[in-house]
This record gives sequence, C-alpha cells and structure tokens, in this order.
Amino acid sequence: MTLGEKIYRLRTESGLSQESFGDSLGVSRQSVSKWETGQSVPELEKIVAISNLFGVTTDYLLRDELEGIDWGDSQAEPQDMMNGSGRNTVYVFRRSHFEYKSKKMIGNLPLVHIHTGTGLYRAKGVIAIGNIAEGVLAVGLVAMGGLAIGVVSLGLVAIATLAAGILAFGSFAIGIITAGAISVGIFSMGALAFGQFAFGASAHGAQVAVGDVAQGNIALGYSQALGNYTQVSNRQPFDYENACRLIDEHVSPYWFFFKSWAKSMVKLF
Repeated sequence: MTLGEKIYRLRTESGLSQESFGDSLGVSRQSVSKWETGQSVPELEKIVAISNLFGVTTDYLLRDELEGIDWGDSQAEPQDMMNGSGRNTVYVFRRSHFEYKSKKMIGNLPLVHIHTGTGLYRAKGVIAIGNIAEGVLAVGLVAMGGLAIGVVSLGLVAIATLAAGILAFGSFAIGIITAGAISVGIFSMGALAFGQFAFGASAHGAQVAVGDVAQGNIALGYSQALGNYTQVSNRQPFDYENACRLIDEHVSPYWFFFKSWAKSMVKLF
C-alpha cells in the first residue's frame, strides 16, 4: 500500500473530508487530492503532522510493506505485518473524532460547523464548535469570533480563561471593557484591575481608581488611596457628591459615557 493510499484510508476511516483534513495540516484540498492519487508526496514535516494527527508511526506511513490497519475497540491495537525478514508489530492509536457541517449556508459559511476530537480540529461557520473555532458564535478550546467562548478567546465579546476583546470576561481579561481576576482595559473591573477607569480590590486607574487599595489621578480607597485627589473611607461609604465633583472637574470630557459609568460605580462601592 502506497503512502497516498494510506493517507486516503486514514482520512476516510476517521470521517474527514479532504478540505477539513487539509485545514488541519494547513494545506489545500487540491494538495490532499494529489497526495492520495500519488501525483505528489507530502513534505517531511507534513508526514510527521499526519503521523501525529492519526496516531500512527512515520515508519508505517513510509514503508509500503506495512499495510493492514484493523481498528479495534481499544485505543492501541497491535498489527502483525510481514516484511522480508519476518513479522513486525505496529501499534496504531485511534483518535476520537466527530464532524458535522450543516447543508444550510450563509454566504460561504455553513450555518453550523461542529468539529471536535483528539487533535487540532478546526470548525469554521456562523456557529462554530470545535477544538479551534471561528465564527459569529464560536465555542472551543481556542475561539475567535463575534461571541467567543473558550479557554483562550478573541472576539468582540470574549469569555474565557484568557480573554481578549471589546468586551472581555475571564480569569485574565484584556480589552476595552473588561472583568476578571486580572483585568486590563479602558474600563476594568477585577481583583487586580488596570486601566483608565479601574475598580477592584487593587485598582490602578489613570483617571479614576476605586477599591480597597486605589491608585490614580482620582483615587477612592477603603484602606489606602494614592493620587492627586483622594478619599480614604475607612470602610465607610465614599462621599458620593464630592467624588462626582472631582470626576466632573478632573476627567476630560472626551471620556464621555465612561465618566457616567465611573460615577455609577462609585455609588455601588
């Protein structure tokens, strides 16, 4: 069995289309077709990637005499293969994999694309769910889109352990409006918050900072405040009217609605 035939067999038995298989390797569908028909041979780095993707050895891929693969119920099945010097045993690991792509298209994207499994499987659609997901709504270990939810997310609205976006929410959040354990943004809220307007246990805001420990031009702190204009409340409510006056007088008008939000946050604190 040739290399191309083995690639075809591994791909089809894993339920992968030429396009999705090519996407996982960073090559076109046409390249995959040429490999499988023997018109060209993958580069060495692609052979290694194919080996990792399907859990087979590069030795199996490159040696024509190692042919049969009998997928069993276990993750590792020994296969006895004949060569000139005797019998070889090759272990092949089956990777779990699932892909669904809806027939309904919006533009050039499927309405729903789900692509998950053990490996780097990418889903791309209006609604995308996968190890790596790209879409208007994207859910995955790595997610990118309008609303992105994952371990690592990048989007207009991002929710993740590590989130980056216009609106970002996560253990570590960076963006324009952010909330998280560690939060960095123009308007940031978190245990440790950095930004122009910062609110949290330890708040560091260039314009306004409000928290237990606050540092900024206008700093309102329960226990400590460092800045040009400060209030230390000693666990009592802040002087709301005085805080609003300071914000009106010392925060530039071009921060428009952020000033109003800052006043609201002072009232909440």
